[in-house]
Amino acid sequence: VAGISVGLIYTFYYEANDTFYYFNTAVQLANYSKENFIYALTHLFDYDEILNVDGLVVEGFRSIVFLKILSLFALFAGNNYWICSAYFSLLSFASSWYIYQEVTEQFENSTPAASLTFLFFPSVVFWSSGIEKETLTLASLYFLTVLLMRIYFRRPNQKAVWVLFVLSSAILWLLKYYWAGVFFSAAITVVIVQFLSDRVEKIKRHPILSYVFLFTLIGVGFSFVHPNFYLHRFLEVIVSNHDAFVSLSNHTNLIHFHHLTPSISSIIINTPLALFSGIFRPMLGEGNGVMGTLASIENLLILILFFSAIASLKRKTRPATVILTAALISYCIVLCIFLALSTPNLGTLSRYRVGFLPFLIFVFAYQNRLVEFVTKKFLK
Repeated sequence: VAGISVGLIYTFYYEANDTFYYFNTAVQLANYSKENFIYALTHLFDYDEILNVDGLVVEGFRSIVFLKILSLFALFAGNNYWICSAYFSLLSFASSWYIYQEVTEQFENSTPAASLTFLFFPSVVFWSSGIEKETLTLASLYFLTVLLMRIYFRRPNQKAVWVLFVLSSAILWLLKYYWAGVFFSAAITVVIVQFLSDRVEKIKRHPILSYVFLFTLIGVGFSFVHPNFYLHRFLEVIVSNHDAFVSLSNHTNLIHFHHLTPSISSIIINTPLALFSGIFRPMLGEGNGVMGTLASIENLLILILFFSAIASLKRKTRPATVILTAALISYCIVLCIFLALSTPNLGTLSRYRVGFLPFLIFVFAYQNRLVEFVTKKFLK
């Protein structure tokens, strides 16, 4: 249903038809591949910055990767948009159910929070369904998170799980390398801290401080992995993306940062506004149109969850989940800040933030007295 809704929204509401553009282009590529099977085999894993096939010209590495993946789905869907959308939605649901089962097994009394987060939260379900990059990348992120949890809790992993790991890592890195960079920084830190806490008493006594130190250190290390992660280049990419969105957007639908420049001091100054806006905006009265109003209502719910989570902080957390919780929070904060800085359009940000929102909602909702009260009062 959500996947079909995405198609309908792009048909009747949005002027930019990204989902149909991608699908129609993928159909052209699929048809050409059927007639030129040798080309399909030799070029499926060839990802240049420009795709030029039989008059079809596409620019952008990540767009080309997505189109080639989508063309495979189009072949099995008989070039039918709605069937292809159903395949994407099925993949989304399978990954959501997979992480829901793992979370409820490892986090005590987490069924209400996990259900809200991974199965029913409106914008997460909506923007991770249908023919969108976010559908594939969030599904990949869910699969990788499950594997991380299984490693953390020392559960055996079958060979199929490791195949999923390789496939999910590749898709996440190729389509959303910045999601992947932050996620793998957090995941590697979790594994190292867990390993050392069994052997070093100081780390065992101070897991949060150890996590923060190592996460920062590994994050710096990742800055040498990809050209766009080089510090000077990273800041330039953030600001150039920000400026591009500003030039194309209505000023009433923007996060107005204070003289954003590609410098560390400017990023630090604008970080609080980026973090707040990435999580809680648009607020009531800020949203434009139907979608903006719905986003505002949802953000009011997030704000209520946040304050009720603060009120529930005194509740004890299992020592076994402390490091994982720290990883969730650090991943969400870092990705939220950089997404908000580089994507100041509130409407677009509402879609892009599905990369961290489900994990943040789980942090807010888990062991939350309000969530537990509502569950007992109305759902039992």
